Amino acid sequence: MEEEIEVVAFACRGTLLDWTGAIEAVAYELARCNGESPLDRGAALRRRVETLADGHGLARGFERLARERGYRGEESGEESLARVIALARPVDGAREAVALAVRSGKRVVAVSRAENPGALYLFGGAFEAVVSDPRDLGEPLHTILYVSAAEWRRADARRRGMRAAAPEGLAAALAPRQLAAVRASLPTILAA
Repeated sequence: MEEEIEVVAFACRGTLLDWTGAIEAVAYELARCNGESPLDRGAALRRRVETLADGHGLARGFERLARERGYRGEESGEESLARVIALARPVDGAREAVALAVRSGKRVVAVSRAENPGALYLFGGAFEAVVSDPRDLGEPLHTILYVSAAEWRRADARRRGMRAAAPEGLAAALAPRQLAAVRASLPTILAA
């Protein structure tokens, strides 16, 4: 029999919070302050910041962008990241998915590599904790449901031993026993 889910762990970036527009706005403003006028409103600069971050966080990406382009100013990569976090907004449907997880009675956590995912205040204190890796929770991985909008992140979670669901599949993932009971009773219901 399948063990009960104990924790619902939401990926922060792209699942809970849309940082794309925020990164673009901060990068665009940095460029404008340094005499550039990007016609794409910062989209190419966002992609460059993400590439330069090289898996080490957006703060490093912003620092490398400033060095690469010769930007001058007082703002550090950490300050740019803080501005991105302040500008981030919830992804459509994210609040509803978090509310569903809270109503399920499971532990609800956010997974973020940002040093201070401050925009999570937009979810009204729904998260018990913010961790950089679900393994930090001390729960058996097979009792963690990892929620991400990105298929590659869900596949990675499954490879690591967690269960995974897209936000729109959260209700079904939280109620596997109930769904199994309904499926089992269908032949009886249909025969009546």
